[in-house]
Amino acid sequence: YTPLALAGTVFYLMHHIIVKTNLFLVGGAVHHLRGTYELKKLSGLYRAAPGLAILFLIPALSLAGVPPLSGFWAKFALVKAGLQAEEYLIVITALAVSLLTVFSMMKIWAAAFWQEPEAVQAGAQAASTAGGRSYRGLLAPVAALAVLTVAIGLLAEPVFALAERAAAQLLNPAEYIQSVLGGD
Repeated sequence: YTPLALAGTVFYLMHHIIVKTNLFLVGGAVHHLRGTYELKKLSGLYRAAPGLAILFLIPALSLAGVPPLSGFWAKFALVKAGLQAEEYLIVITALAVSLLTVFSMMKIWAAAFWQEPEAVQAGAQAASTAGGRSYRGLLAPVAALAVLTVAIGLLAEPVFALAERAAAQLLNPAEYIQSVLGGD
């Protein structure tokens, strides 16, 4: 419960909410295009939707903690706090999880976007226009969250300062309690 560890956790939570939301939205856009969530049936998406491939890659790499994306700074703060606290097992675990995350995200990216398609399913084309929703309309929030992920990574200092203020309040909740309950 060090200030740096709590600030890193708050920063990580902000990052994680944005990135995971974005990955779920990408999944929805992929389903809209192909009509399935089965990875084996999604091959060749890069040719059909190159922008979507990049919009998947940004949160995927951020989730793994690749610089300069938001996930890097979150994990950097947590690893630094772990090293300062001499919690080496936690640091090793966090770094190993990052490597496994890179591996799993790249496996998904390669299978869904780069692998040569076996055959285009008959329902795939119908799925891309189903529901009357525009595919580009689905990409707008995905693109916005991807830009936010990159922006937080490039402008991490003010976001981390906000996380540090939140951590200070978590370590000393008296001001919050007084604001909510009033009195001395």
